Amino acid sequence: MSFEFGFHHYMPISDSDMRQGLYLTGGGRGIIPAGQSYPPAEHPEMYHFSWRLGRELPEFQFILITEGCGEFESEPTGLVEFMCGTLIILFPGVWHRYRPAKVSGWTERWVSLHGVLLHDLIDDGSLNPKSAVFSIPDSTFAVQTFDGVLNRLHAEPAIQTAAIRIGAMQLLSLVLDHCPERPKAADQASERLHQVDDELVLQSLQIIWTQSHRSLSVNKICSQLPTTRRTLERRFSKILGHTLLDEINLCRISRAKRLLVETRLQVKSIAYMSGFGSQERLRCLMFSMEGCSPTEYREQNAWAPTNTPS
Repeated sequence: MSFEFGFHHYMPISDSDMRQGLYLTGGGRGIIPAGQSYPPAEHPEMYHFSWRLGRELPEFQFILITEGCGEFESEPTGLVEFMCGTLIILFPGVWHRYRPAKVSGWTERWVSLHGVLLHDLIDDGSLNPKSAVFSIPDSTFAVQTFDGVLNRLHAEPAIQTAAIRIGAMQLLSLVLDHCPERPKAADQASERLHQVDDELVLQSLQIIWTQSHRSLSVNKICSQLPTTRRTLERRFSKILGHTLLDEINLCRISRAKRLLVETRLQVKSIAYMSGFGSQERLRCLMFSMEGCSPTEYREQNAWAPTNTPS
C-alpha cells in the first residue's frame, strides 16, 4: 500500500453503518507550515471553523499531533497549550476550537468516529470531555496505529470495510490506554445494579443495559439465563416493580435522549442506534414517557456552551 501524507476523506454513512457499535466517518493527515492559516479551507462547511467562532461536531474525532505545538479550548477544559506528542478528543455537541502555534505549525493525523460504543464509554466514565487533551509518551506506536486506519481509508474511502472497523477498535484501544483515568460516572444502569441482590434479575439487567442497542426481546434475554420466562418475569417485577420490556424501553429511551441532546444526528439514525425498529416506535415511546416528540425533546434540552468565543 503506497503512503501518501496530505489528504482527507469524509465517508458516506449508511443506516447499516449507524447500527454498528463503532464506525468511521472520516480521516486525514497533513502538515501545517508555520504561519499558515488554520484549518485549511478545502474542508466541507460543517467541518470548517474559525478560531473566533469555534464549532461543534456531530461525531467524535481523535487528533494526533506529532510535530509542532498549539492550543485547544472547550468549555469543559478551558484553554490548554500543548506540545507535540499530544492526542486530542473532540466530543459531539461540545463547542471547541484549536490551532497550531504560528511559529511552529504542526503535523496532524485525525480520525472521525461515531457509534453507541463511544457513548457507552462516556456513560461509564472512560471518556470525559474534561480530559480531552493528553500526552502520548510512545508517539511511534500511536503514529503506526493512526496510519493503519488512515492508509486503509485512503485506499477505499467509500467503503466501511471490516479492516477499517478493526483499525478503529485498535485506535480506540490506544486512546483508552493513554487518556487520564476518571471516576466512573453514576448512571441509571449502575444505580439499578446496586439496588438488586437477586442474581437472575442482576444478570438480566446487565444484558439489557449492554445489548439493548441491538435486536433484543424478552425471549432472547431468557434464552441467555438458566430460568424460564415466567420465573424471570415474576422475580423482575417483584424487585423492580415493572416488566422486562419496560426496562428495555427505559434503557433505549435513555440512550436516545442522550443522543438527541449530545449529537446532531437525524432522529431516524438515533432510533436505530438506540435499538428501536423504526423512527415511529421511538416517537410513540417518547410521547408516552416524556410527553413530547424526539425533535421537541432535543429543542427543549439543547446543550449550549457557557463560554463566549473571543
